[in-house]
Amino acid sequence: MVTRVDDNDTVVESTSDIAGAAVACTAQVATAVSSNTKAAVPAAVSNEENGAIIDNSNNNNSNNNNSSNNNNNNNKVCRFLITNLQGGYGYANNDYHIDLMQSKHGLYDIVEIVFRILAKEGLTTDSIYSHLWNISFNKKMYKNGWRYQIGITHEWNRPPKDTDIDEGEPRLFSGLETPLQEGQKGKFGGESASFHYVLESITDVSPASKDSQAVTYPHVVKIANTISFQVEDDWVTPSQKLQCNKLRETWVKFYSGNNSWKQVRDDHTRRAFIRGKPCAPVWQDELKIMGLLINADCKFKKSWNNIMQYAFVDRTESACSMRWYQLKKEDYRLKWYGRGKSAAEKISLAKRLAKSMMEVKLERMPKRECHPYANARDKVLREYMERDLAYENGH
Repeated sequence: MVTRVDDNDTVVESTSDIAGAAVACTAQVATAVSSNTKAAVPAAVSNEENGAIIDNSNNNNSNNNNSSNNNNNNNKVCRFLITNLQGGYGYANNDYHIDLMQSKHGLYDIVEIVFRILAKEGLTTDSIYSHLWNISFNKKMYKNGWRYQIGITHEWNRPPKDTDIDEGEPRLFSGLETPLQEGQKGKFGGESASFHYVLESITDVSPASKDSQAVTYPHVVKIANTISFQVEDDWVTPSQKLQCNKLRETWVKFYSGNNSWKQVRDDHTRRAFIRGKPCAPVWQDELKIMGLLINADCKFKKSWNNIMQYAFVDRTESACSMRWYQLKKEDYRLKWYGRGKSAAEKISLAKRLAKSMMEVKLERMPKRECHPYANARDKVLREYMERDLAYENGH
Protein backbone atom coordinates (compact mmCIF):
# COMPACT_ATOMS: atom_id res chain seq x y z
CA MET A 1 0.00 0.00 0.00
CA VAL A 2 1.38 3.39 -1.00
CA THR A 3 1.67 6.01 1.73
CA ARG A 4 1.42 9.60 0.56
CA VAL A 5 3.02 12.55 2.28
CA ASP A 6 3.08 16.31 1.88
CA ASP A 7 6.10 18.52 1.29
CA ASN A 8 7.01 18.27 4.98
CA ASP A 9 6.91 14.45 4.80
CA THR A 10 3.77 14.37 6.94
CA VAL A 11 1.66 11.30 6.23
CA VAL A 12 -1.64 11.97 4.47
CA GLU A 13 -4.27 9.43 5.54
CA SER A 14 -7.62 10.45 4.05
CA THR A 15 -8.70 11.06 0.47
CA SER A 16 -9.55 14.69 1.15
CA ASP A 17 -6.18 15.15 2.84
CA ILE A 18 -4.46 13.67 -0.19
CA ALA A 19 -6.08 16.21 -2.46
CA GLY A 20 -5.07 19.04 -0.16
CA ALA A 21 -1.53 17.83 0.44
CA ALA A 22 -0.90 17.42 -3.24
CA VAL A 23 -1.84 21.01 -3.92
CA ALA A 24 1.40 22.28 -2.35
CA CYS A 25 3.44 20.14 -4.70
CA THR A 26 1.08 20.47 -7.63
CA ALA A 27 0.83 24.24 -7.47
CA GLN A 28 4.58 24.71 -7.80
CA VAL A 29 5.41 21.66 -9.84
CA ALA A 30 2.62 20.78 -12.19
CA THR A 31 0.26 23.64 -12.84
CA ALA A 32 2.61 25.83 -14.89
CA VAL A 33 2.21 23.98 -18.16
CA SER A 34 2.58 25.37 -21.64
CA SER A 35 -0.44 26.94 -23.21
CA ASN A 36 -0.64 25.06 -26.47
CA THR A 37 -1.80 21.67 -25.15
CA LYS A 38 -1.13 21.66 -21.44
CA ALA A 39 -3.73 23.79 -19.69
CA ALA A 40 -4.77 22.58 -16.25
CA VAL A 41 -7.93 20.51 -16.55
CA PRO A 42 -10.46 20.32 -13.71
CA ALA A 43 -11.28 16.74 -12.82
CA ALA A 44 -15.00 17.48 -12.85
CA VAL A 45 -14.93 18.96 -16.35
CA SER A 46 -16.26 16.62 -19.02
CA ASN A 47 -17.46 16.75 -22.61
CA GLU A 48 -14.61 18.97 -23.77
CA GLU A 49 -14.04 19.35 -27.46
CA ASN A 50 -11.86 21.95 -29.20
CA GLY A 51 -11.37 23.77 -25.91
CA ALA A 52 -15.09 24.39 -25.28
CA ILE A 53 -17.45 22.67 -22.89
CA ILE A 54 -20.32 21.04 -24.75
CA ASP A 55 -23.82 21.47 -23.40
CA ASN A 56 -25.53 18.14 -24.01
CA SER A 57 -28.90 19.37 -22.82
CA ASN A 58 -29.71 20.83 -26.25
CA ASN A 59 -28.44 17.89 -28.30
CA ASN A 60 -30.48 15.03 -29.62
CA ASN A 61 -30.04 11.41 -28.57
CA SER A 62 -27.66 10.65 -31.44
CA ASN A 63 -25.32 13.47 -30.45
CA ASN A 64 -25.52 12.32 -26.85
CA ASN A 65 -24.34 8.86 -27.82
CA ASN A 66 -21.45 10.21 -29.88
CA SER A 67 -20.33 12.62 -27.19
CA SER A 68 -20.54 9.96 -24.51
CA ASN A 69 -18.02 7.88 -26.44
CA ASN A 70 -15.67 10.86 -26.61
CA ASN A 71 -16.24 11.52 -22.91
CA ASN A 72 -15.03 8.01 -22.08
CA ASN A 73 -11.65 8.94 -23.51
CA ASN A 74 -11.59 12.49 -22.16
CA ASN A 75 -12.38 11.39 -18.61
CA LYS A 76 -9.55 8.85 -18.22
CA VAL A 77 -6.77 9.59 -15.76
CA CYS A 78 -3.37 7.94 -16.19
CA ARG A 79 -1.32 7.47 -13.03
CA PHE A 80 2.44 7.19 -13.47
CA LEU A 81 4.87 6.13 -10.75
CA ILE A 82 8.17 8.05 -10.96
CA THR A 83 11.16 6.30 -9.36
CA ASN A 84 14.95 6.66 -9.19
CA LEU A 85 14.62 10.39 -9.72
CA GLN A 86 18.09 11.91 -10.00
CA GLY A 87 19.35 15.40 -10.80
CA GLY A 88 22.80 16.91 -10.98
CA TYR A 89 22.88 17.28 -7.17
CA GLY A 90 21.80 13.76 -6.25
CA TYR A 91 18.76 11.53 -5.88
CA ALA A 92 15.33 12.59 -4.66
CA ASN A 93 14.39 11.22 -1.25
CA ASN A 94 10.95 10.17 -2.44
CA ASP A 95 9.13 8.67 -5.37
CA TYR A 96 6.16 10.47 -6.94
CA HIS A 97 2.78 9.80 -8.46
CA ILE A 98 1.83 11.96 -11.44
CA ASP A 99 -1.79 11.87 -12.64
CA LEU A 100 -2.45 13.08 -16.19
CA MET A 101 -5.45 13.23 -18.50
CA GLN A 102 -5.21 10.64 -21.25
CA SER A 103 -6.75 12.93 -23.89
CA LYS A 104 -4.86 16.13 -23.02
CA HIS A 105 -1.37 15.20 -21.85
CA GLY A 106 1.61 13.29 -23.17
CA LEU A 107 5.13 12.10 -22.47
CA TYR A 108 6.53 15.62 -22.71
CA ASP A 109 4.30 16.65 -19.78
CA ILE A 110 5.88 13.96 -17.60
CA VAL A 111 9.36 15.32 -18.29
CA GLU A 112 8.27 18.92 -17.76
CA ILE A 113 6.72 18.11 -14.39
CA VAL A 114 9.73 16.09 -13.25
CA PHE A 115 12.08 18.99 -14.01
CA ARG A 116 9.92 21.23 -11.81
CA ILE A 117 10.09 18.63 -9.05
CA LEU A 118 13.88 18.51 -9.35
CA ALA A 119 14.13 22.30 -9.21
CA LYS A 120 11.82 22.46 -6.21
CA GLU A 121 13.86 19.79 -4.39
CA GLY A 122 17.09 21.65 -5.20
CA LEU A 123 18.44 18.75 -7.26
CA THR A 124 19.13 20.69 -10.46
CA THR A 125 19.48 24.19 -11.82
CA ASP A 126 18.96 23.04 -15.39
CA SER A 127 15.74 23.41 -17.32
CA ILE A 128 14.12 21.02 -19.76
CA TYR A 129 15.87 22.93 -22.56
CA SER A 130 19.41 22.83 -21.11
CA HIS A 131 20.58 19.60 -22.73
CA LEU A 132 19.53 16.96 -25.22
CA TRP A 133 17.60 14.08 -23.71
CA ASN A 134 15.88 10.82 -24.61
CA ILE A 135 12.80 9.17 -23.17
CA SER A 136 11.64 5.64 -23.85
CA PHE A 137 8.15 4.27 -23.39
CA ASN A 138 6.84 0.81 -24.16
CA LYS A 139 10.15 -0.13 -25.88
CA LYS A 140 10.17 2.89 -28.20
CA MET A 141 12.72 5.71 -27.92
CA TYR A 142 11.89 9.39 -28.41
CA LYS A 143 14.53 12.13 -28.74
CA ASN A 144 14.39 15.80 -27.80
CA GLY A 145 16.41 18.71 -29.13
CA TRP A 146 16.72 17.84 -32.81
CA ARG A 147 14.12 20.40 -33.95
CA TYR A 148 14.15 24.13 -33.28
CA GLN A 149 11.85 27.11 -33.68
CA ILE A 150 12.60 29.88 -36.16
CA GLY A 151 12.25 33.64 -35.69
CA ILE A 152 9.39 35.51 -34.08
CA THR A 153 6.83 33.17 -35.59
CA HIS A 154 8.28 30.26 -33.58
CA GLU A 155 7.62 27.90 -36.46
CA TRP A 156 9.51 24.64 -36.36
CA ASN A 157 12.33 24.14 -38.86
CA ARG A 158 10.86 20.82 -40.02
CA PRO A 159 7.91 18.51 -39.40
CA PRO A 160 8.36 16.05 -36.51
CA LYS A 161 9.68 12.59 -37.21
CA ASP A 162 8.20 9.59 -35.46
CA THR A 163 10.95 9.78 -32.81
CA ASP A 164 10.83 13.54 -32.09
CA ILE A 165 9.40 14.85 -28.84
CA ASP A 166 9.15 18.54 -27.89
CA GLU A 167 6.62 21.28 -27.17
CA GLY A 168 5.33 21.07 -30.72
CA GLU A 169 5.04 17.29 -30.59
CA PRO A 170 4.41 16.30 -26.95
CA ARG A 171 3.51 12.72 -27.83
CA LEU A 172 -0.02 12.81 -26.47
CA PHE A 173 -1.10 9.55 -24.86
CA SER A 174 -4.13 9.44 -27.14
CA GLY A 175 -1.88 9.56 -30.22
CA LEU A 176 0.72 6.92 -29.38
CA GLU A 177 1.13 4.01 -31.77
CA THR A 178 0.27 1.47 -29.07
CA PRO A 179 -2.75 2.15 -26.83
CA LEU A 180 -1.94 2.75 -23.17
CA GLN A 181 -1.99 -0.30 -20.93
CA GLU A 182 -1.23 -0.71 -17.27
CA GLY A 183 2.33 -1.88 -16.66
CA GLN A 184 3.93 -0.12 -19.61
CA LYS A 185 7.32 1.28 -18.60
CA GLY A 186 9.78 3.90 -19.68
CA LYS A 187 13.05 5.56 -18.82
CA PHE A 188 14.34 9.11 -19.12
CA GLY A 189 18.00 9.92 -19.59
CA GLY A 190 20.02 13.06 -20.16
CA GLU A 191 22.86 15.10 -18.77
CA SER A 192 20.52 17.05 -16.48
CA ALA A 193 18.43 14.25 -14.98
CA SER A 194 17.31 10.64 -15.12
CA PHE A 195 14.33 8.67 -13.83
CA HIS A 196 12.24 5.56 -14.38
CA TYR A 197 8.47 5.52 -14.69
CA VAL A 198 5.62 3.03 -15.09
CA LEU A 199 1.93 3.41 -15.92
CA GLU A 200 0.25 2.10 -12.77
CA SER A 201 -3.41 2.61 -13.61
CA ILE A 202 -5.97 4.10 -15.99
CA THR A 203 -9.13 5.16 -14.19
CA ASP A 204 -12.15 7.39 -14.62
CA VAL A 205 -12.03 10.91 -13.24
CA SER A 206 -13.48 11.04 -9.74
CA PRO A 207 -16.25 13.63 -9.51
CA ALA A 208 -15.83 16.41 -6.99
CA SER A 209 -17.67 15.93 -3.71
CA LYS A 210 -19.17 18.53 -1.41
CA ASP A 211 -16.40 17.96 1.12
CA SER A 212 -13.46 18.36 -1.26
CA GLN A 213 -12.56 20.63 -4.11
CA ALA A 214 -12.12 19.33 -7.63
CA VAL A 215 -8.71 17.88 -8.42
CA THR A 216 -6.89 19.52 -11.31
CA TYR A 217 -4.52 17.78 -13.66
CA PRO A 218 -1.57 17.39 -13.79
CA HIS A 219 -1.79 16.19 -10.21
CA VAL A 220 1.40 15.37 -8.29
CA VAL A 221 1.68 13.47 -5.01
CA LYS A 222 4.84 12.68 -3.08
CA ILE A 223 5.07 9.08 -1.86
CA ALA A 224 6.44 8.39 1.60
CA ASN A 225 9.68 6.42 1.70
CA THR A 226 8.82 3.25 3.64
CA ILE A 227 12.17 1.50 3.14
CA SER A 228 14.05 1.20 6.40
CA PHE A 229 17.51 2.58 7.15
CA GLN A 230 18.85 -0.81 8.25
CA VAL A 231 20.95 -3.27 6.23
CA GLU A 232 18.17 -5.86 6.23
CA ASP A 233 16.26 -7.77 3.57
CA ASP A 234 12.93 -6.26 4.60
CA TRP A 235 12.60 -4.57 1.19
CA VAL A 236 12.16 -7.84 -0.73
CA THR A 237 9.27 -10.31 -0.47
CA PRO A 238 9.70 -14.08 0.10
CA SER A 239 8.47 -14.84 -3.43
CA GLN A 240 10.99 -12.39 -4.89
CA LYS A 241 13.77 -14.03 -2.87
CA LEU A 242 12.82 -17.39 -4.36
CA GLN A 243 12.77 -15.94 -7.87
CA CYS A 244 16.16 -14.32 -7.40
CA ASN A 245 17.75 -17.53 -6.11
CA LYS A 246 16.44 -19.56 -9.04
CA LEU A 247 17.48 -16.94 -11.56
CA ARG A 248 20.97 -16.72 -10.07
CA GLU A 249 21.39 -20.48 -10.59
CA THR A 250 20.32 -20.04 -14.21
CA TRP A 251 22.91 -17.30 -14.74
CA VAL A 252 25.66 -19.46 -13.17
CA LYS A 253 24.90 -22.24 -15.65
CA PHE A 254 24.80 -19.73 -18.49
CA TYR A 255 28.24 -18.29 -17.69
CA SER A 256 29.76 -21.75 -17.27
CA GLY A 257 28.65 -22.91 -20.73
CA ASN A 258 29.80 -22.00 -24.25
CA ASN A 259 26.97 -19.57 -24.87
CA SER A 260 28.93 -16.78 -26.51
CA TRP A 261 31.47 -16.27 -29.31
CA LYS A 262 35.12 -15.29 -29.17
CA GLN A 263 37.16 -13.97 -32.06
CA VAL A 264 40.05 -16.10 -33.32
CA ARG A 265 42.72 -15.93 -35.99
CA ASP A 266 42.94 -19.33 -37.55
CA ASP A 267 44.36 -19.24 -41.06
CA HIS A 268 44.25 -23.02 -41.32
CA THR A 269 40.49 -23.42 -40.82
CA ARG A 270 39.68 -19.87 -41.96
CA ARG A 271 37.39 -19.39 -38.97
CA ALA A 272 36.47 -16.00 -37.53
CA PHE A 273 34.83 -16.96 -34.21
CA ILE A 274 34.59 -19.95 -31.91
CA ARG A 275 32.15 -20.73 -29.17
CA GLY A 276 33.24 -19.56 -25.73
CA LYS A 277 32.00 -18.68 -22.30
CA PRO A 278 30.19 -15.33 -21.96
CA CYS A 279 31.84 -12.37 -20.28
CA ALA A 280 30.11 -10.65 -17.39
CA PRO A 281 28.58 -7.26 -18.23
CA VAL A 282 30.39 -4.04 -17.40
CA TRP A 283 29.89 -2.75 -13.86
CA GLN A 284 27.55 0.23 -14.01
CA ASP A 285 24.59 0.85 -11.69
CA GLU A 286 25.92 -1.82 -9.33
CA LEU A 287 28.74 0.56 -8.40
CA LYS A 288 26.25 3.17 -7.18
CA ILE A 289 24.71 0.67 -4.76
CA MET A 290 28.08 -0.59 -3.61
CA GLY A 291 29.43 2.94 -3.20
CA LEU A 292 26.48 4.02 -1.08
CA LEU A 293 26.88 1.00 1.22
CA ILE A 294 30.65 1.46 1.49
CA ASN A 295 30.26 5.14 2.34
CA ALA A 296 27.71 4.16 4.99
CA ASP A 297 30.40 1.95 6.62
CA CYS A 298 28.54 -1.27 5.82
CA LYS A 299 30.31 -4.63 5.73
CA PHE A 300 30.41 -6.62 2.52
CA LYS A 301 29.02 -9.91 3.83
CA LYS A 302 25.97 -8.35 5.45
CA SER A 303 25.39 -6.12 2.43
CA TRP A 304 25.57 -9.14 0.12
CA ASN A 305 23.22 -11.28 2.21
CA ASN A 306 20.56 -8.60 2.60
CA ILE A 307 20.81 -6.37 -0.46
CA MET A 308 23.24 -7.14 -3.27
CA GLN A 309 22.46 -10.81 -3.86
CA TYR A 310 18.88 -9.92 -4.78
CA ALA A 311 19.79 -6.97 -6.99
CA PHE A 312 22.86 -8.52 -8.68
CA VAL A 313 21.30 -11.83 -9.73
CA ASP A 314 23.66 -12.10 -12.72
CA ARG A 315 26.78 -11.69 -10.55
CA THR A 316 28.53 -14.13 -8.24
CA GLU A 317 29.42 -13.34 -4.65
CA SER A 318 33.13 -13.70 -5.35
CA ALA A 319 32.98 -11.27 -8.30
CA CYS A 320 31.08 -8.73 -6.20
CA SER A 321 33.54 -9.13 -3.34
CA MET A 322 36.49 -8.37 -5.62
CA ARG A 323 34.76 -5.32 -7.09
CA TRP A 324 33.69 -4.11 -3.64
CA TYR A 325 37.25 -3.99 -2.26
CA GLN A 326 38.57 -2.57 -5.52
CA LEU A 327 35.99 0.22 -5.34
CA LYS A 328 37.09 1.08 -1.80
CA LYS A 329 40.46 2.07 -3.28
CA GLU A 330 38.92 4.25 -6.02
CA ASP A 331 38.47 7.42 -4.00
CA TYR A 332 38.00 9.55 -7.13
CA ARG A 333 34.83 7.57 -7.83
CA LEU A 334 33.72 6.62 -4.34
CA LYS A 335 33.54 10.14 -2.90
CA TRP A 336 30.55 11.09 -5.09
CA TYR A 337 28.19 8.31 -3.99
CA GLY A 338 25.67 9.69 -1.51
CA ARG A 339 27.53 12.95 -1.09
CA GLY A 340 25.76 15.16 1.47
CA LYS A 341 23.58 12.33 2.82
CA SER A 342 23.71 10.68 6.21
CA ALA A 343 24.64 7.02 6.60
CA ALA A 344 20.99 6.08 7.11
CA GLU A 345 19.94 7.94 3.97
CA LYS A 346 22.68 6.22 1.96
CA ILE A 347 21.48 2.79 3.08
CA SER A 348 17.86 3.63 2.30
CA LEU A 349 18.80 4.94 -1.14
CA ALA A 350 20.92 1.85 -1.85
CA LYS A 351 17.93 -0.36 -1.05
CA ARG A 352 15.63 1.73 -3.26
CA LEU A 353 18.05 1.43 -6.17
CA ALA A 354 18.50 -2.28 -5.46
CA LYS A 355 14.75 -2.83 -5.56
CA SER A 356 14.46 -1.10 -8.91
CA MET A 357 17.39 -3.07 -10.32
CA MET A 358 15.98 -6.36 -9.03
CA GLU A 359 12.64 -5.75 -10.76
CA VAL A 360 14.46 -5.17 -14.06
CA LYS A 361 16.72 -8.20 -13.65
CA LEU A 362 13.80 -10.52 -12.89
CA GLU A 363 12.34 -9.71 -16.30
CA ARG A 364 15.58 -10.61 -18.11
CA MET A 365 16.59 -14.21 -18.72
CA PRO A 366 19.97 -15.37 -20.04
CA LYS A 367 19.95 -16.06 -23.76
CA ARG A 368 22.53 -17.81 -25.91
CA GLU A 369 24.23 -15.25 -28.11
CA CYS A 370 23.94 -15.30 -31.88
CA HIS A 371 26.95 -15.29 -34.16
CA PRO A 372 28.40 -11.75 -34.50
CA TYR A 373 27.89 -11.91 -38.27
CA ALA A 374 24.32 -13.23 -38.09
CA ASN A 375 22.88 -10.01 -39.47
CA ALA A 376 25.77 -9.10 -41.74
CA ARG A 377 24.94 -8.21 -45.34
CA ASP A 378 28.47 -8.63 -46.65
CA LYS A 379 28.85 -11.92 -48.49
CA VAL A 380 32.33 -12.64 -47.11
CA LEU A 381 31.21 -12.14 -43.52
CA ARG A 382 28.24 -14.43 -44.01
CA GLU A 383 30.56 -17.07 -45.43
CA TYR A 384 32.63 -16.81 -42.26
CA MET A 385 29.50 -17.27 -40.17
CA GLU A 386 28.36 -20.33 -42.13
CA ARG A 387 31.84 -21.85 -41.84
CA ASP A 388 31.92 -21.23 -38.07
CA LEU A 389 28.44 -22.68 -37.53
CA ALA A 390 29.22 -25.72 -39.67
CA TYR A 391 32.33 -26.40 -37.61
CA GLU A 392 30.47 -26.03 -34.32
CA ASN A 393 27.62 -28.27 -35.45
CA GLY A 394 30.09 -30.88 -36.65
CA HIS A 395 31.75 -31.00 -33.24
